[in-house]
Amino acid sequence: MRKFLYLALVPMFFACQSTVTDQSQSISFQVSNDMLFSGPNSLQGEGTLDLVTLAENIGAQSENIKKITVSEAKIGMAPSGQAITESLLLQIVSNNNDLKTVGTLSPVPAEGNLQLNLAQDMDLLPYLKDEGMAWVLDLNLTEDHMDMMRAKGEVKLNIEYTESK
Repeated sequence: MRKFLYLALVPMFFACQSTVTDQSQSISFQVSNDMLFSGPNSLQGEGTLDLVTLAENIGAQSENIKKITVSEAKIGMAPSGQAITESLLLQIVSNNNDLKTVGTLSPVPAEGNLQLNLAQDMDLLPYLKDEGMAWVLDLNLTEDHMDMMRAKGEVKLNIEYTESK
C-alpha cells in the first residue's frame, strides 16, 4: 500500500517544477589566425564561458538547465578583412562533441556587423558541459591575407531550465 502512496506523490513532485526560459545571457568570443590564403580558411578561439558560470548568472543550478539555443549570432571584423571575405560559417566544437554549425552568411556585405543566419535546432548545452570548447569561423577569402586576422562574435542565448516552486 505504501508503494502506491509513493507512486501517487511522484506526479505531484513534477507538478511543482516549471520550465523557465531566460533570454538575457550572451556569449562573446574572439577568433584569429594569420597567413590566410585565397579560398577557404579558419579562424579559431577558445570558449571561455562554462555551464556552471552561466547557471550562476541566471540564478539556476547547472543540472536544471535542459537546453541552450541561439537566438542571434553576430560577427564583427576589421574593414580590411571583411572586404575580402565572401562567406562565413560559424561553428562550435569541444573535446567530446563534433564540429557543429551555429550560423552562416553568404554573401558578406562590404561593411557593418554581420548578422548570421542560424542553424536549426542547435543546442549548445553539450558543448558548455564539455571541456575544450572552441569557436571556429570558416571564411572564404578572395585574396591572400598575411597579417593576423581577428574577428569578434556574440551569440545571444535562450536558456531553458526547470525551477522548483
